[in-house]
Amino acid sequence: MRCLWLGSVSFLVFAAAGPVIAQNSPRTLTLGQPVQSSMGPEDPVLQSDESSYELFQVQAPKGQLVTVTLTSSAFQPIVAIGSEIREECEECATAIGETDKPAIARKIVPASGVLQIRVNAMDKGDRGAFTLLATASSPPRISARPLPFGQSVSETLDAGDAVTDDGSLVDAYAVRLSADQEIQLDVSSHDFDPKLELLTPSGGKVAEDDDGGSGTNSRIRFVVPRAGLYQVRVSSVGSMQTGSYTLKTGLRQSLPAMPQPVPVMLGKAVNGTIDDTAPRYEVDGEEIVAKRYVLTMNEGQAYRMQLTAAAGSNLDPKLAVGTISADGSFTSIESDDDGGDESNAQLRFRPTVTQPYVIEVQQVGKTGGGYVLSVAEAVTDRGPEPPQDLNVGGVLAGELRDGGARLLSSDALFRTYLVVLRAGQKVAINMEKVDDANLDPKLEIGLLGASAFEVIAEDDDGGDGLNARLKFVAPSSGTYMIRATANQPVNEGSYRISVREIPPPGTPPFPMRAKFGETIKGSLGSTDPMRNDSYFYDRYVFNGLVGETYEITANAESFDISVGARQIDRVDDDYASDDDSGGGTNAKLVYTVTTSGPQIIRVTSVEEAAGGDYSLLIIKK
Repeated sequence: MRCLWLGSVSFLVFAAAGPVIAQNSPRTLTLGQPVQSSMGPEDPVLQSDESSYELFQVQAPKGQLVTVTLTSSAFQPIVAIGSEIREECEECATAIGETDKPAIARKIVPASGVLQIRVNAMDKGDRGAFTLLATASSPPRISARPLPFGQSVSETLDAGDAVTDDGSLVDAYAVRLSADQEIQLDVSSHDFDPKLELLTPSGGKVAEDDDGGSGTNSRIRFVVPRAGLYQVRVSSVGSMQTGSYTLKTGLRQSLPAMPQPVPVMLGKAVNGTIDDTAPRYEVDGEEIVAKRYVLTMNEGQAYRMQLTAAAGSNLDPKLAVGTISADGSFTSIESDDDGGDESNAQLRFRPTVTQPYVIEVQQVGKTGGGYVLSVAEAVTDRGPEPPQDLNVGGVLAGELRDGGARLLSSDALFRTYLVVLRAGQKVAINMEKVDDANLDPKLEIGLLGASAFEVIAEDDDGGDGLNARLKFVAPSSGTYMIRATANQPVNEGSYRISVREIPPPGTPPFPMRAKFGETIKGSLGSTDPMRNDSYFYDRYVFNGLVGETYEITANAESFDISVGARQIDRVDDDYASDDDSGGGTNAKLVYTVTTSGPQIIRVTSVEEAAGGDYSLLIIKK
């Protein structure tokens, strides 16, 4: 560790706005007058995502439509309007903009004549200047046009339409319904994401939907409890969306029966397309868009099925294999929607009975497209290879490849290793996939008993990304078996496996003295102390008084840095900490002293054993 002191740097001291003031005393916004402000570290944050926000309020006559425009080039803006802003504000009108593209939300003024406005940053740590403007106008009243039941209408949502209380453009239709009818309402649009609502003759909402139809279209199915003149409203998911749409009314329509599955041959690719005309069936009220294929598969033989989106296709495909009952319903035995490259699907299936099996190509989400399906017999499995010796401190290259030994329990490929450990020895076992291998590694360690391998500990995602990292303390001296395997039967590829001893923690040196307003240059590395969980760290100390607030910034280019603070008499892991509020992988912590006296600052890394140069700046607010 090296520690250099740089010359004093200039900084701003902000007047802190406490969370109670920020939450309970919104700033007043005058209609028609833009306000320029800035999101800073002194602003409160939401509990849900720790993003910064500011509150405003505006007064306007009851029934007026208030339009709020939020613009920022420093962060992606979010604006919410409601009678009373809460953490989760279901009754609020909310809009999300983009950097240099405004967020615009609208809301009808309630009887109180007051609306609250929350200006929000999209991500934790996002800050900077913004402009807020509120205007008011008299909106057109909602007036329902008559529409005979069973007929369709094609219309357009435009800026001159009436608006709902949450500021959404809306067209309304009066439809007379008979008791005990099971009706179906559909609205479709290529211009916007439509939303449907059904209101009773007394004005109460009884049903709504925004994606029950194909694609992003909407569908309501409803059994009419009593006859009357109901109101159907068409709006959009985004309050400012406009465009053409078609509304259809009528009795619920049964879906056509699924066509018979198309035979598929082993080793021969099948090309197909899923679009709006593709067959579909319903499960628990949800429509499944699918095409079916059939192949007779033999008991005990493993089959590999691959489903990929065709070139230029936006389809996110899902693959399922199962059986069809006498009534045509499909029973899935196994399925996958992302086991292949990118969003493609891949399955390895070993039947327990020789019979025809149905393979379904399904659509995930609302976007269709072309696909390619292929089915082939898998390579015959070999018996397990003899375990390899793996020394503590050593690294071995390995490969899981189709045709290798597989586990009876999961059908996943595996290889085994032997490592000698002494009682109480603490080690870290790592299994990392190499390059772009389609491999989700999994590690197990245990003892080879008289008849089976007895697992003591396992891990499948303790490392970076999908890699496995297992920390293990040997309960007794002896030879342990490590099993390198995968989470899915289709996973295969090259990997590296290693065992490293975790040294016992030493007595940490006394923290270095920290100064305010000066940039500290330091470095994490092998000469620094290491936490019990194998992370290097440096510590600093300063004296603080109750109520004092400090902004602690830690930056590093070569590793993901974390900074924490605590009073000196707390245990060493009990830190208030941050690892990404400084932008990118940098850290920024706002720390308030709760007990006067020495305070400890710890600089460490997010990833195990990572290190490099860093800078630390402490500003007293």
